[in-house]
Amino acid sequence: MFQTKKNLVYQTFRRNTLAGITNLALRYYESQKIPDKPHYNPTALQIEITTACNLKCTMCEHTYMQKVGDHMKLEQFKKLLDTSPNIQTLNITGIGEALMNPFFLDMVEYAKKKGIYVWFSDNMTLMTEKTAQRLLDAGVDFIALSLDGATKETFEKIRVGARFEQVLENTRRLIRLRDTQGKKNPLVGINCVVTKENYLEIEQMVRLAHEMKIDRLMFMTILVSNSNGEFSLYSVSKADLDQVLDNAKKLAGELGVKVIAWPNPEVKMSKATGCDYPWQNPYITYNGDVLPCCFIPQETNGRNREENIMGNIVKEDLKTIWNNENYVSFRQKIKSPNPPISCKKCPKFYGLC
Repeated sequence: MFQTKKNLVYQTFRRNTLAGITNLALRYYESQKIPDKPHYNPTALQIEITTACNLKCTMCEHTYMQKVGDHMKLEQFKKLLDTSPNIQTLNITGIGEALMNPFFLDMVEYAKKKGIYVWFSDNMTLMTEKTAQRLLDAGVDFIALSLDGATKETFEKIRVGARFEQVLENTRRLIRLRDTQGKKNPLVGINCVVTKENYLEIEQMVRLAHEMKIDRLMFMTILVSNSNGEFSLYSVSKADLDQVLDNAKKLAGELGVKVIAWPNPEVKMSKATGCDYPWQNPYITYNGDVLPCCFIPQETNGRNREENIMGNIVKEDLKTIWNNENYVSFRQKIKSPNPPISCKKCPKFYGLC
């Protein structure tokens, strides 16, 4: 998502030489063909290393899940990377706070030693100076701060259990350490899930990103589930949201803030899916289940629906799962007039994010 094509090609050659370059070329060649059975293996993964979290965010499906708190084992993580030589980009983020897995830093270090581009989202409540330094030493590439309010009142109302000042200071300290040590990485971004409770602060978020010297700013449309529908943007008038966005975009241009995604809540039913995740980016749950995308675990009961589970890496390797009967069937369904239930409320399916 944040890696340049030039860097991707270079790292691919370093990690897997000509075999990796060939696989990457096949991926680009077939990117518009959306075949039921791709001839390439995935080059990107999202791994959910934990379902434990120290916050109760109002718009997050995790808050309403019945069973949480499990971690992926370090040995399982290592085996997955060892048997997946074509993986070049790794997002170690899931339904949980990554730093709550006691082996999180070991996982980052192991992936970086393999020459993989590593990034993750973090609520920054547990980012101590010692942890930040270890991440800098490992060479992690990108960290996205989850920040859903530009003011203390809004932020703490949404991210229940977090303190606004602490989160900002932990982030600033990470950036200071990076800059004083003359390191280029990690780039630090802000990821803001936009709801009816915080959309009026989009412009303030741009100002805050500028003041904090944030490298990238991302606004995501809330993924509506059975539990968080009251926070959706559907009740906000298009005229009001457009005015807010126009002001924020103008300000971002004036301040030089790089915004790589703006919210778009306008769902328009379409026969053609805007989603390419089943062809690009598998999601691995803490217990090894392979799901075709990262939105399914955020959809009510999505991870438990049989049609969404492509296989399990504890039982077989990812290469085998990638083109098995379940995966092929899912790709066919998402292209059909009757897509999987989990896709029908997803903004990515309609090309909105």
